[in-house]
This record gives sequence, C-alpha cells and structure tokens, in this order.
Amino acid sequence: MILAEYFSFLPYGKYAFYIWFSYLTTLIVIATLFIRTHSIHKNAIKQLRIKYLRERQS
Repeated sequence: MILAEYFSFLPYGKYAFYIWFSYLTTLIVIATLFIRTHSIHKNAIKQLRIKYLRERQS
C-alpha cells in the first residue's frame, strides 16, 4: 500500500466541509469541557484545604 491509499478517506466527497467542521467542533467542545472541569476541580480542592486549615486552627 502506498501513502495515498491510507489517506483516501479524507476527502469525503461533497460532505467534507460538514464532516471536518463537525469533528473540529466536537474536539474543541471536549477540550474546553476537560480544561474547565480540571480548573473547577483544582479550585474546589484549594477551597477545601483552606476550609479545613481554618477549622484545624480554631
């Protein structure tokens, strides 16, 4: 097999723009959700540490 045969699925005919745009949109949404969830998790852990340190000092 030559390299061109491996990438023969890329064009998708007349639907190429729609398909690749959908893939890109999905990737962006998933990446955004992952980054946002990670930052919310870090913030929650930080707030819990502050809360428990205050309780420990009292």
